[in-house]
Parts: sequence; structure tokens; C-alpha cells
Amino acid sequence: MSTGTYRTPASQLWRRLWRYVGPHKGKLVAVVLLNAAAAFADVFSFTLLIPFLNALFKSDQLLPASGTIGQVLQATIGFLLDEQDKMGSLMRVMLIVIGAVTLKNTLIWSSGQVGVKLQEFVVRDLRDALYAHLLRLPLPWFTRNKVGQVISRVLSDTANAKTVVTELVTRSLWSAAQVVATLVAMFTLSWELSLAALVIAPVTVGAIQPVLRKLRKGYRRLGNEQGEITSLVQEVVSGVRLVKSYRAESREERRFTERNGAFAKGFVKVGRLALLSGPVTETLGTFTAVAILWFGARLVLVEGTMDGAELLVFLIQVMRLLQPLKQLSQAPAAAQQSLASAERIFEVLDADAETARDRGTRATAEFNSTLAFEGVSFAYDSDAYALRDVTFTARKGEVVALVGASGAGKSTLVDLLPRFIDPTGGTIRLDGVDLRDIKLDALRSLTGIVSQDTVLFNDTVRANVAFGRPDATQAQLDAAAQAANALGFIEALPEGWDTNLGERGTRLSGGQRQRLAIARALLSDPPLLILDEATSALDVESERLVQEAIDRLLLGRTVFVIAHRLATIQHANRILVLDGGQLVEQGTHAELLASGGAYARLHALQFDRSVQLD
Repeated sequence: MSTGTYRTPASQLWRRLWRYVGPHKGKLVAVVLLNAAAAFADVFSFTLLIPFLNALFKSDQLLPASGTIGQVLQATIGFLLDEQDKMGSLMRVMLIVIGAVTLKNTLIWSSGQVGVKLQEFVVRDLRDALYAHLLRLPLPWFTRNKVGQVISRVLSDTANAKTVVTELVTRSLWSAAQVVATLVAMFTLSWELSLAALVIAPVTVGAIQPVLRKLRKGYRRLGNEQGEITSLVQEVVSGVRLVKSYRAESREERRFTERNGAFAKGFVKVGRLALLSGPVTETLGTFTAVAILWFGARLVLVEGTMDGAELLVFLIQVMRLLQPLKQLSQAPAAAQQSLASAERIFEVLDADAETARDRGTRATAEFNSTLAFEGVSFAYDSDAYALRDVTFTARKGEVVALVGASGAGKSTLVDLLPRFIDPTGGTIRLDGVDLRDIKLDALRSLTGIVSQDTVLFNDTVRANVAFGRPDATQAQLDAAAQAANALGFIEALPEGWDTNLGERGTRLSGGQRQRLAIARALLSDPPLLILDEATSALDVESERLVQEAIDRLLLGRTVFVIAHRLATIQHANRILVLDGGQLVEQGTHAELLASGGAYARLHALQFDRSVQLD
């Protein structure tokens, strides 16, 4: 995955994130309306201070005689006021203030409830989309990217992306509603003072733009570093037995401490930048408030166009405006971490899925006669060939063994069969049809894989065996397990078929795990089987049981066996000897021994240690 600086424009990231808000726009509209109502209730409650202050200053009138604000107050509470009973009037006004504040907080609470649902549902949808796309990415993508980085994107980056929704919905919409409602009240009190108060806003926005650009770059770098830490933890936890056996705890602790320390320093550096926007905004806002106070005093004392109560309420509104303005100015800074995470998410979502390169048109496939490699080559990079010009034909029902040193190209060759990868040269034909003309789902329905590194999920025995056929009946499960020599130990488990196996099936022995994998392959009943020799790490009894199960698995199928021990493939119909990505020999065991070539030398290396090889 890319670890460089960001490239996607922020506006594009906003638009793409907004698509995930669209399905929940009803909740968004509800939040906007609730926030707007709460903001106007809040402003109205403070406007009610005018009659209180007029009474306190012993003004002749409790309400302004003219102006929009006076008309609004006269229409809403004028009937409750009695110039001859000022204390009684003020008591009624205070009760209205309490009611308005109670209403405001009820609306804010309701908005928060809807906002939480909105942000969590948006993140749920984003995480679902990311995970679904991950499952459909081609195999080479996973070999290029670390597990920790992938996990970080699915969990951490989607959680960070939530901040955008949080800022927009639970805080910024409320702040924006406060600003709009307060500005309306301010302009009704004095348009001159209101214009003066707004002069500083563009200056504030412009002042923090360089900070925002640096923040996004920094947050993207931190996201990549967090992925590296996740990778390190995943590797060490998975390999903790090896770490302990080599007494490497201290060394691994140092590796983690160094990465974690660098991450912390990076976060401090980014945090220092993030904290700048608040002080800058507040300082500029304070200058604004002082200027307004001076200008307002002139309107009251010199020009007489405003009374003291209105000026005080105006100043209160201005000071209350600073907090939502401060939050709104900080929202872009806080959003930079989310945008950096969103960019990392969309980097994955933009990677081509297997379906994007699947040009197959045949929705069904059968294997009736031959599987032919015709000059097949494959290169992971332009000049790094894993296979070069491989040509052979396997017939239905044959056992084809692949032999060669590590890195000879055996795994690459079998990865071509289910089209985990596609040839960069040549063609593979199934009954004369190019594999690339067959849809992936149809092709993979023909193949099954039993690998040396058995994959079992943290689920029940039933779910693991029925992974390829979730609709299998209990009779079919029992038959497959019986053929795999697994039924006995399955029924002896505490909960039988419903026993949870734990992560990677760690509650079972190596032989038991292999027999479950074979039962899974038997149940799906594929005509084409890929077998990475699975008995090399087992004890004698487990090896016998697994080998018996494998012998049953091979019956009636075309099998490609990656052979690590030559003794297990002597009865193969065809043995392919690979060296450096090239097919150097092919034939039966007897034919290859008689030729005295590469296979004979490998055989001698395993069975006759006294033989000196060239």
C-alpha cells in the first residue's frame, strides 16, 4: 500500500464519503431540523434578557419601542408584561426562559440520539463495503500488502473516518445552527455591529489553511505507521512460540518500543499543529469583541441609536458566537485525520477487484478430458519471471506431481489453475477452452485445495467442514468425515460437530486439522484438486490416517500435487520437474530415474546421502 503523501483532492474525498451518508439522509434532515430548532430556542432565551435589563436599568419601557427585535418580543411575550408590575412581569419572563432552555436541551438530546445512529450506520456501511471489496481483490494484492495494514484499514481507518460524520452532524451542524440563529438575532439588534463582527471570519479561515494542509499529510503518515505497528503485533502474536524458543522477547520488545515511540512523536508533532487553530481563532475573536464593544458604546452614548440593554444582549450573543465559530474553525483541522483515513480506505476500494479483470463469458464449466499449458509464463514484475514457457498436458483422472527446489515455480503454477493469477504469456486450456473465457465462479467450482498450512476458522467443526457446501446434510457431512478418517475424533469432541475450534483450529492436533481439510474437500467434491503435500510435519500414526484419507480423496479426480517428499509421488501418472521457473523434465517416476537428470539427482539427495551431486 502506498505510504507516500496524499494525492486525492479533499473535495473529492468529501464527495465520496457523502455517498455513504445518502442512504441515511432522513436521519440527516432530522438532525438539521432539530439543531435549527434548538439553536433558535437558545437565542430566544437570551433575547429575553432585554426586558430584565431594562427593568434593572429603570428604563421607562420593558421592551424596545422600535426595531425588529422589539416587534418579535412584543408579539411573543408582550401580553405577559405589565409596566406597572415589573417584578411580576419579570417572573413570567424567567419562567419562559426556563421553558425555552428546557426545550433547547431536549432538542439537542434528540439530535444527538439521531446523530449517533447516523454516524454509526455510515461507518457500518463503509466498513461493509471495504470488507466486501477486500474479499474480491486478486491474490497478488494480498501478497503485496501486510496483514496489519489491511486490518488497520478495516478497523482503525473506518473508525477515524467516522470523525467526518461526527464533526458534520453531532457538532458542526449544531454549531452552524447556533451561528445562523445568533447572526439573525444580532442583525435584528444592529446591522452595523453585526457587519463589524463578521469582518474577521474570512481572515480566520485564511489564517489556518496552511495548517490544514500539513495536518492531512501528517495524519496520513500516522495512519501508515499505525498499520506497521499492527503488522508487528500480528506477526509476534502469531509467532510467539518462535519468539520464546529463540529467547527473542527483549529484541521484539525493542522493535515495538522503537515503532511505538516514533508513532507517539509523530502524533505529538501533528497534535501541536492541530492545537494552533483554536488559539488563532480565539485570539482573533477577542480582538473582534473589543472592537465591537468600542463601536457599540459609541452607538449608545454618542449616536443614541441603540440602548444599553440591547448592547449588552448583543455582546452576550457575540461572546456566545465565539464558541461555535471556534468549533467550526477547528472542524476542518479535526477532519484532516478522517480525510487521511478516508484516502487510505478509498485506496483499497479503488484497487481493481477480480471481477474487473474477469472477461470470462462462460457461466458454466466442466472438466471432461484435458488441461493443457501452452507456453505459459508468469512474471510478478516485468523482469522477474516465476514461470517461463511451460508446456504440458494433464488428462482427466491423472495425478500430476510438481517437483523442484524452493522458488522453482510450483506454487505459482497451481495458482494459475483457479486463476488466482493469470498468465502473462501463453494460454491454459480446459477441454480446449481458454481459462480466461470461463467466469471465475464457474472455474473455481471445479477446483479444491488442500494445503500444508491448513486454514480453519474460529467456528464450529460443522461450519469448517461445510465451508464449500453450507447446505450439506448431516449424512453428507458424516460420509465426508468418515472418508477423511475424521468422524471418530469429531464425535469425541465435547460438543461433537458443534464444537468451536478456536482461532486457526488450535484446539486440534496437526493431523486432525489436516483430516478436517480433507473432509471439506471431499464434501465439495471438486473434479480438479490441488494438494500441497500435507503429511511432512506429522507423526507416524497421524501421517498414516491422513495418507489414507488423501488416497480416498484422489480417487476419480485430476490432482496436482506439490511434492516435498518424493516417496509420496512415485505412483503419480506424471511428474513435472521445475527449476528456476522452467519445466526441465516430465515423465513417470521410473522414466525420470532412468534418464538420470534433475529428478534422479533430487531422488538421490533424499534417499542416498552418500551420492555426490554435481
